[in-house]
Amino acid sequence: MVQIIIKDNGCGIAKEDIYHIFKRFYRSRFSKDTKGLGLGLSLSKAMIELHGGNITVDSILEKGSIFTITL
Repeated sequence: MVQIIIKDNGCGIAKEDIYHIFKRFYRSRFSKDTKGLGLGLSLSKAMIELHGGNITVDSILEKGSIFTITL
């Protein structure tokens, strides 16, 4: 088993958005001023799961996010 942890100190993800962020084309109402299509996290999750892995996220607004990938 390999675990990869990715941390950032960005704006974080709102609690009501956590459930939805891995859905295709999902864009939070807080990210409307940021470019993107809402595909990155859904593609990442699909590729990780195809390899038998898992991805989770823990986030606090104004503090950042921690993505944990387990393969």
